[in-house]
Amino acid sequence: MNRITLTILVSFIIGCSSGPTGTLNATYESKSLPEKPLPEGWVLQKELLARWGTDLSQVTRTIPDSVPEVNYWESNYTTGNGSRVPIKRATVLYGYTNRLSINTIELQFVNIDYIYDISNHNTDDYVLERVVKKIELRDTGFPQLTAGDVIKHKILMVYGTPQEFDGIWHHYQDGNTEMKVRELDNRHIIVDLRSLTVEKKLQQALNDVYSDEGIEEKKQKLMEDFDL
Repeated sequence: MNRITLTILVSFIIGCSSGPTGTLNATYESKSLPEKPLPEGWVLQKELLARWGTDLSQVTRTIPDSVPEVNYWESNYTTGNGSRVPIKRATVLYGYTNRLSINTIELQFVNIDYIYDISNHNTDDYVLERVVKKIELRDTGFPQLTAGDVIKHKILMVYGTPQEFDGIWHHYQDGNTEMKVRELDNRHIIVDLRSLTVEKKLQQALNDVYSDEGIEEKKQKLMEDFDL
């Protein structure tokens, strides 16, 4: 059953007209799916360039008019016994400008195969898991487009009422993708897309290797080569 505060209507109206400076604190939760399927990866000019799980080498060949630089980095995962293990990640930045906006795209990748075998450290071992788009609206003269206009017409009127609105982020989720959208001010918007399928595979790999059962299975395999 939906839970909605009275201020959500005020927040949406003010947010669409004056930006976050006039937005009241509000919450909204709904279990209904978005009215339109969420993007299943990196979409550019309405074309799906890379689905979730596409490997890094293939994505870099797809980026138009650019020789992208890949930034490799690590995040940490804490196991049940308190140990910290690395998760290999990579990021590619891509920017483009059109008549209405200046756009910065951050493509994030994760190396799930490395969790099973540390020899898996090639570019095709990294798969697309997240896309973060930062949008700066250009001066359009009269009328001037605002972040509230974009959220109203390109988010709310396309995907419907968010499943959750926490006063800052509009949250949407379907079977493949989680999408969060927020306006920073009248001219700036962030769209954050994350693959639920890749996230599930990552969690499965961590459980396979670092759970008590996974550790015990690995020990048993090692014992097969042990000569007493």
